[in-house]
Amino acid sequence: MPRRRRSKVNRIAIPAAELESKIMERVRDLRSCSKLRGVEFVFVGSSGQEPNWFARPLPSRISGVCMREFVATLARVRREFDLQLET
Repeated sequence: MPRRRRSKVNRIAIPAAELESKIMERVRDLRSCSKLRGVEFVFVGSSGQEPNWFARPLPSRISGVCMREFVATLARVRREFDLQLET
């Protein structure tokens, strides 16, 4: 089986507050996510060339439906933007 070529991912890096607002504007109108108040970004190190981070909804205890919507929205926003790490 031939090896898959790695393609270079070019995403615009934006600050955490702007990335949070882009996620929240997509889930704010969903009835299932009425208790969702924000996003906490957690940096978990780097393996390779791209920093590893994930987003955690605030508050941490939300419904399963809202969690699925949140993860789907995060994936859509993540395809477009990256988190700008402050050094």
